Amino acid sequence: MRQADFVSGVVLCLLGLGMLIFVIPSHIAQAPAGFVSPRLVPNMMMIAVVGLSILLVLKALRGMSYGPHPEKNLFSRSEVRMVLRLAMVFAIAITVFVWLSPLVAGVVLIVGTLLALGERGPVALVVMPATLLLGVWLFFYQLLGTAIL
Repeated sequence: MRQADFVSGVVLCLLGLGMLIFVIPSHIAQAPAGFVSPRLVPNMMMIAVVGLSILLVLKALRGMSYGPHPEKNLFSRSEVRMVLRLAMVFAIAITVFVWLSPLVAGVVLIVGTLLALGERGPVALVVMPATLLLGVWLFFYQLLGTAIL
């Protein structure tokens, strides 16, 4: 677990720095003077990702000095299978988003993730996507008065 935390922290830190240095400046336009920059929230989120990943690396480094390491593999088979399942759910949701609609893609993403993580309760599989999507609709369309396109 310590090695996995270390590797995950380093990968997330590099991803966040890459986003801050290359992706956000090149793909998100700067706002005119006097307006809030559209780069503000993505920059804040990537700074949070980098900060938390540094904490994860430090925690892993601190824990690596304690005794022998019983771990043979960096990631177990069940962890790799779970990552592949979640990647498949995201791929299906993106395909549904492009070919059908954002609403259906949201349902596929939420329900697919719940199923991949082992949730089998019908109440959770119905209530969670309904609540989340209704909340997003209320927030953006009713409260803010904007459309999600």
